Amino acid sequence: MSVETIVIPQMVGFDKLVKIIIAYLKVGADKEPKSYSEAAPVAGTSANTVRLNGKFFEYIGMLEGERGSFKLTERGKKYAQALDWGKLAEANSILNQLLKDNLLAKRALSYVDIHQPVLKDDLVSQIAIISGKPKENRYVTGIRGFVDMLVTSGLLESDSSGNLTVIKDKKEEIVETRQPSSFTLSPTAESPLISLPVTLTINIDEKTDINKLREVLKVIKEILLAS
Repeated sequence: MSVETIVIPQMVGFDKLVKIIIAYLKVGADKEPKSYSEAAPVAGTSANTVRLNGKFFEYIGMLEGERGSFKLTERGKKYAQALDWGKLAEANSILNQLLKDNLLAKRALSYVDIHQPVLKDDLVSQIAIISGKPKENRYVTGIRGFVDMLVTSGLLESDSSGNLTVIKDKKEEIVETRQPSSFTLSPTAESPLISLPVTLTINIDEKTDINKLREVLKVIKEILLAS
């Protein structure tokens, strides 16, 4: 049974990671593989830094390639384009979809969910343990950039004190309460007695049984008085 390798960013934070992925778009990696040395000048960082983080972008599904040359995946292309065009909400939505199924992101979110609220430094330390990296500056800087990714994507929320909590999908059920349509003729505290006029027509001829008529009228009177 193979164990998935966990890859983290190195040496740069979230802002620089964003510049690297946009740089790949600018040099044409949306059409064909481009080397890290081509993207580095556009990103404004060293070729070595771009090389080290190319594997991370491949790990989260933004780049694909081999031997140092990478091409943007379809979602990586859309993410870079949304960033380049200033469509931050769209970019964050794409990032959310990329990270929500990522192994490292799942483990980080699980840790926060169990221990929340969690300080950013505590989560950085936990991710270093998960990824098997020492707490050296090059790794700590990259991990902090990854945590910022989780926050920017909307998977984590950070308050003014730096406490992190998991943002869960909540589907609110809207319950519509319908009042039954009914009428009441009986007096209550809320509804006073309503008097309705009643007209009774009786046809009497030579065949009418007066005694039965009296009985019928008596029953009608009793019903009206009881209502």
